[in-house]
Amino acid sequence: MSQREIKCPHCGKWTLWEGGLDDRCINCNGFLETHQFSRGVERKARQQALMESGFLYIRPGDGLLTRIFKRSISAFRWFGIYLQILFFVVVTIIIVLISLIPG
Repeated sequence: MSQREIKCPHCGKWTLWEGGLDDRCINCNGFLETHQFSRGVERKARQQALMESGFLYIRPGDGLLTRIFKRSISAFRWFGIYLQILFFVVVTIIIVLISLIPG
C-alpha cells in the first residue's frame, strides 16, 4: 500500500498512514481509524459469537461422544448438500441432452 500523511485524531500531529485499520500514530500510539477499527472488532466478535452459539460447534468442554456426534451430524449435513448439488447437475444435463435431440 502507499503511505500518506494524515492528522492523528488524538494528538493532532501529522503521521504516516498505510490505510490499515490497525495503523497507529507514530507520536501518541493511538489508532488512526478508531471508528473503522472498533466496527471491525465488533464484527469479528459478532461472527465468533454466532459461530459458537451454533448447535454443531465443538466446544473444548465437550466429551468424546458429543464430539463424535457433532462431527457425524455435520458430515451428514454436508453429504446432503453435495447430494442436492449432484441432483441438480444431473437434471440439468438431462434437460440439455433432451433439448439437443432433434425433434
